[in-house]
Amino acid sequence: MASSPQSAGTREATGGDLVLSAVGMVSPVGVNATQTFTSVRANIPRKQERPDIYLCMPEDPDLDESEPLVASPISHLNCHWRTDGRAAEWLALLAARAFVDLWSNAKLTAGDEGGTGLLLSLPGKRPGWGPEQGESFAEWFHNLAGHDSFAYRQFSWMGSGGALDLCAQACRLVREGQLKRAIVGGVDSYLFPKWLEPLDRAYRINSTRNHDGFCPGETAAFFLLEPVAEARRRSLQQWAEVRATATASCAPTPAGHDAGASLADVLSRVIPADATPPPLVVCDLNGEMGRAREWGYALSRLGNALRAPLALEHPAAVLGDMGAASGAALVVLAAHYLHTKHRDRSSAVLWTASDGGERHAVLLARPQPPCDSPLGP
Repeated sequence: MASSPQSAGTREATGGDLVLSAVGMVSPVGVNATQTFTSVRANIPRKQERPDIYLCMPEDPDLDESEPLVASPISHLNCHWRTDGRAAEWLALLAARAFVDLWSNAKLTAGDEGGTGLLLSLPGKRPGWGPEQGESFAEWFHNLAGHDSFAYRQFSWMGSGGALDLCAQACRLVREGQLKRAIVGGVDSYLFPKWLEPLDRAYRINSTRNHDGFCPGETAAFFLLEPVAEARRRSLQQWAEVRATATASCAPTPAGHDAGASLADVLSRVIPADATPPPLVVCDLNGEMGRAREWGYALSRLGNALRAPLALEHPAAVLGDMGAASGAALVVLAAHYLHTKHRDRSSAVLWTASDGGERHAVLLARPQPPCDSPLGP
């Protein structure tokens, strides 16, 4: 029997008071957010066989040989920290590169750090990694990014939805006047053998032994939230307005989810009523059948809330599973989509389904009238 979702209240932004005014990203297919989006939009993946990273377990250990991991790795950076298994340093480097991309686009100066909050989603508990590595990661990140004087800093260890949860917290902090602006992000890399082996044993990684699995990847992404007046003061493009957020959680079940009840719950609380056309949907579907089934159940529960024609984007098809970076990456890519490929849609609904049972959704709206995009139609 499906468990009932445990819900957190929706937080709505009326009048488009908070906007995304800058984004930053680094990924296997781009050195920055613009290049990443161009590759994702063109459906150009860089998934590779990487026996140097990990060998997947054979289907029959007595008859078959191990096979190379198929992954989506970043290859345009010096990867010696990843090769040496130094997770804090490698994640800090990815985060710093994405942060620098955002900071240069945001037209901020060092003096602006004092009114700025930094909220970052990091991988949850993994072998040799957890909150106890937070300070080591922070030291490396601040040194590599060249910024360490933020008015507020928070790390989340939640999973794929961490950045969407932090987005809700950031909105509250800015609206209450505790911060002038908030930078929200996420970073992750599955590409360490000691992190891959438990996933492989649990039949999570895509391979000959398990076709119902995901391709592991690595990514970092950031977005800036601030009042619209602040964005206009610095002549920044308004990528999107944050209109609503919702969170729910469900207890694990033998199916791995609650037949879409929690996911449908959070989506129903952010989908705008009678939106024409219906919002774009951007999500963390990653190739695992359980997650696809949960989405199917949720879509059925929603009835006419998401009407045809449905537009669905799942960036993991190009980037691989991004783990704790997923929520932030979905925000960055959805903002780009609303100005380019999906200009016919005035809003986007984002959702994530974390392994721990958390379900998050966010509603973004393109500013009206639409802002000109530097990326073209």
